[in-house]
Amino acid sequence: MRKPHLPTNPFVYGRVLGIADAACARPQYETAILQVARDKGRLALSGDRRLGKSTLIERTLAADKRPLLRWDFHRVYSTEDLVHRAAEQLDAFVRGLSPIARKLTPWLREIGVGIDSIRLSYQGTEAALRVRTPTDHLARLLGFIGDIAKRREFALFIDELQDIRDGLPEREGDAVLGLLRSELQRLRIPCFFAGSSRESFRALFMSDASPFYESARLLEVTSIPAPELRAFLVKQFARGRFELPPEVGNVLLAIAGESPNDVQHLAHETWNAAVGSRIGGGELGRALSKILADLTPMADTWLGQLTRRQQRVLMATALYEHVGSGTETFLRAAGVRNNGAIISALRPCIHNREPIVEKLGSRYRIRSRYLRLWLVTRHQLVPELIPLLRPEGAYTAALRKVCPQLPEDLES
Repeated sequence: MRKPHLPTNPFVYGRVLGIADAACARPQYETAILQVARDKGRLALSGDRRLGKSTLIERTLAADKRPLLRWDFHRVYSTEDLVHRAAEQLDAFVRGLSPIARKLTPWLREIGVGIDSIRLSYQGTEAALRVRTPTDHLARLLGFIGDIAKRREFALFIDELQDIRDGLPEREGDAVLGLLRSELQRLRIPCFFAGSSRESFRALFMSDASPFYESARLLEVTSIPAPELRAFLVKQFARGRFELPPEVGNVLLAIAGESPNDVQHLAHETWNAAVGSRIGGGELGRALSKILADLTPMADTWLGQLTRRQQRVLMATALYEHVGSGTETFLRAAGVRNNGAIISALRPCIHNREPIVEKLGSRYRIRSRYLRLWLVTRHQLVPELIPLLRPEGAYTAALRKVCPQLPEDLES
C-alpha cells in the first residue's frame, strides 16, 4: 500500500529566498524597492543581521522580471580579492543575459573577452598585475557595466558594502569606495546596497567623511510583526495538513527570535519532527534539540580554543547580553572588574574571520540565536564557570530571561 504523498517542506533557511520559496510578504519594503527600480534611484537597506535584506532585494526584483547583477563583498580581504569576485560575478551575469546574444552581439562578446582578460590576471600571472593595478581593473569592470546599461535594463546590487572599509587597509578601502562612488553616480541604472554590520554600514551613507555620504536613500529594515509571521507559519504548515495552534506558534516565535531565517529554520525542523496532524510542544522540543545538536561539533571546537576565563566571559555574554557589559550584574557574572578585561577576553570571539560575538553600543551580543541557546543550555559548565548561578533556582531564572518559552527538557 502506497503511503500518502507529503508535500515538500516549505520552510527554507540558510540562503537567499527565490520567488519559488515560501516567504512572508513585506509590502512596505517591496514597494520601496520597486519604486527605486523604476526611478533608477539608489537604495541602501540597513538593519540587523539575518532580517532578510538580500532576500528582499533579489526576490522582489526577480518577481518584477528585472535582471540583477549582484556583487557580494562579504569578508573581502584585499582589492585583488574584490576585483576577482566582481569579475567572476559580472562574467556570470553576462553569460546569463543570453548565450546566443553573447556569440552574435559584438558589444556583448567584447565585454566577455574583456572580463576574461581581467579574470586571467588573478590566476598567478604577475606580469599582468604589474601592467595594471587592481583599481584599474575595477574601473574597467565598471566601464563594462556602463556599456551594458546603455543597451539593457538591469539593476546592480552590492551586498556587504561596509566590508570594503572594514576588511581592507584604510587608504586602500577609501580608494576603492571613492572609485565605486565616482563611477556608480554616472550609471543610469538602479543601484541597491545592503550590509549586516549595521553601524559601519550606516556610517558609509551618513558620515560626511565617507565617499558614499548621502548617495542613497537609507531604509531601516526591522523584524516582521509577530501576527504577520504567525499567520505565515499557520498557512505553510497547513500545506502539509498540519495544524499550528496559536499558542504553539507563539512559542516557536519566542524561541527563534526576530530573524526570519531562524524562524524558518525552527519551522523546517518542526515540520520534519511532526508525527501527527497537530503541532505541539513535543515537536518544537525535538526540532530545537536537533538544531542545537547540529551545532555541537562547531561550538565544542570554539569553546575548546578558549581559556576558562574567556569561556566565562563568553557565557556571561550569552546570559546577560540584554543588561549591558558595564553593569554590575554583567561584571559579576563575567568575573572581571572593568570593561577592558571584557574586551581582552572576547577578542578571539570578535576579531576573527568568522566572529561569534559582536558589539552593539554598550552591549556585546552572540551573533547566532541558536549558538546563544546552545551556550546557555550547557547545564554543567555554566554554573561551574559562574558562581552566582550555583544557588538553587538561579540558573533556571537566568535561562528563562534568555528564552522564557524554552522547552522544559532543555531547562534541566
